[in-house]
Amino acid sequence: MSADKVHPTWSLADIPYAAIEKEKITGNMDWFYLLAGASFVEALSDLYTRNLVDYYQGNADATEWLRREWEREEVQHGHALRQYVLTVWPDFDWERAYQGFISAYLPYCRTDLLGPTHALEMASRCVVETGTASFYTMIQAASPEPVLRLLAARIRADEVHHYKYFYRFFLLYQAREKNSRWRIGRELWKRVAEVDQEDSYLALKNAFEVKNPGQRFSPEDFTAFRRRMGHWIDRHYPFDMAMKMLLKPIALPVMLQKAALPLLTRGARRAILH
Repeated sequence: MSADKVHPTWSLADIPYAAIEKEKITGNMDWFYLLAGASFVEALSDLYTRNLVDYYQGNADATEWLRREWEREEVQHGHALRQYVLTVWPDFDWERAYQGFISAYLPYCRTDLLGPTHALEMASRCVVETGTASFYTMIQAASPEPVLRLLAARIRADEVHHYKYFYRFFLLYQAREKNSRWRIGRELWKRVAEVDQEDSYLALKNAFEVKNPGQRFSPEDFTAFRRRMGHWIDRHYPFDMAMKMLLKPIALPVMLQKAALPLLTRGARRAILH
């Protein structure tokens, strides 16, 4: 399966960490928790890859791409975010918090929890990549610090590229399985409801409790954090882009999609912000 014609690769050496304008971000602890938590989730991509490779072991094209490109780029996102966090907040014991996250999250990351069919799992992966592409688009737009904007732009480009690959694999499996739009939509909705739950909560919990020894992070604290994110989401979250990416596997007729998109976008905005 061919890659996109233009997908520039990058490494941590391309990120000018020494040029970070720390005074623009270091005092805002919500940025710390957001970036530290994201670094944990991204760094664990080697485990996600093993699960997907097991699930798609009969598809050499998919498993080769997952190992060769997806895993490498996703883990690099985690390392790049880790370096940013430790440059701005050098007293943070990242490794201890990360190990705590791994221990807590492992029960939620198993091959038997993947989608009911190969096509539907690929559609679910499109949901995840939609979420990450939108998340880093928001970070790029909201960031008060230029190096973080650059890093978020690099990661966002990778996530959009990954979405395109998962969508192509979805089309191949869907041609065989012929799932109805209703079934695809139901699976997408299920994955949307699951996104940003256990992994985000546990990532923030471990970042907070290591950063603040002796204090505990509760579900109420997580809810309060998400409320504080509301002004960033309202101003910077790319709702239109996200809804178009989410709807693509359902393959609605063009006129129906044009009619549904504004309604779904408004509904998504209300659901996230309230």
